[in-house]
Amino acid sequence: GIRQALRDATLQRTTHKNAATARKTHNNAAVASERYLTQRLDHYDASLKNASFQQRYFVNSTWYKGTGPVFLCVGGEGPALDESVVSRSVHCSDATELAPQVGALIVALEHRYYGKSVPPSSERGAQRLRHLTSHQAVADIAGFHKHISDEFKLPSTTKWIAFGGSYPGMVAGFSRLRLPHLIHAAVSSSAPWHAKVDMTEYNDRVGAALANGAVGGSEQCQKIVVDGHARIKSLLESSRLQRLSLAKLFNFCNPLALENAQTRRAWAGYGVVSVPAQSNEPASTDPGQSIGALCSVLLAANASSSVDALATLSARQRGGRCVDASLSRNFEDDGSDALSWPWQTCAEFGFYQTCEVGSQCPFARGYVSVADEISICSQFGLTADVVAANVAFSNQVYGGARPQGSRILFPNGDVDPWTGLGVLRSPAPTEPVMLVVGASHHAWTHPAE
Repeated sequence: GIRQALRDATLQRTTHKNAATARKTHNNAAVASERYLTQRLDHYDASLKNASFQQRYFVNSTWYKGTGPVFLCVGGEGPALDESVVSRSVHCSDATELAPQVGALIVALEHRYYGKSVPPSSERGAQRLRHLTSHQAVADIAGFHKHISDEFKLPSTTKWIAFGGSYPGMVAGFSRLRLPHLIHAAVSSSAPWHAKVDMTEYNDRVGAALANGAVGGSEQCQKIVVDGHARIKSLLESSRLQRLSLAKLFNFCNPLALENAQTRRAWAGYGVVSVPAQSNEPASTDPGQSIGALCSVLLAANASSSVDALATLSARQRGGRCVDASLSRNFEDDGSDALSWPWQTCAEFGFYQTCEVGSQCPFARGYVSVADEISICSQFGLTADVVAANVAFSNQVYGGARPQGSRILFPNGDVDPWTGLGVLRSPAPTEPVMLVVGASHHAWTHPAE
């Protein structure tokens, strides 16, 4: 959920930064360069024509000989970009690995309000973030197209292909949809084009992944997780004694943590264990990274109950560390990109991952509602009705799951929870779809090895 993402944001960015530093890169990484261009803060308001910001981009011209295409890697809300984005990274390695074969110029544009492309402002909240929209991001691509075309004196016949995964995959596709005179084609990987407030599809697919034999799942594994969470929900609602017993069984740092109703709903509603459907690594033996390894631990636990099996898995995933169930109460706008994605969910897309009664969520059903998730929008002054209208408008503009464009490829992985809102049926003859069996969230944009 949104709150979980915010709690993990700092750790995630640090992890990705360290991984990028330690990662072995190809020889061409040495020629990758970080640069900046001046972009208008608001492309659509003539009264703000003098307001601008510095947008970061990267270039790798190793294979470009003056006649090849341009491969544009679109940035977004994920791990911050660095020089590796135009050589070997999780963002667009499908593009960088193809580039030598076609002599492509590789460029990557960081999304406004993320990474080092955050416009400086003394304003906070909605006033500061109001220029952060996918529409402005597409307009940024138009400005970037001219900048690169001028910088490299590109022939007017040069074909630009946009690449991206997840939200950047959406923007890559949007750029082809809205700028067909500039963007020749797009690869819109694992992109949830169908904006939706109540994204029950996410956790439904997390549950389905637990039974997916292609990644080491099984119906028995799925049953342990589902039954265990149902039993935990019952125990949490039964008595103080049962809550204390659960806190002890799962090794809570604070033995009284589950006496707080919000804490116990979050713990059981988001999952007492981590199910890595979105980030599944089939070759890993870590039960926090692989569904197959997770299921192996559950099935080998030889526990007397599904709750005990989940406790065993939790201990393995946490490496003996106690469960810190403290909740962040306030998410202050410090002028960074910490609130950029939450703002976009409120202003454009929704994507609130719920766990509701009647769904196929494998966790404690009824403990994560739309109201829980959407409440973060109140700090921007946006009500639930306004958010719903914003989401509906996005689908009206971009076409939802049936965009009517051309030369847009829609690959999705069948293990990926985001596939539930992806384009799964070809909307037009020149808009093909692909479903990659056993693949997680845009796994093919990661390095091949």
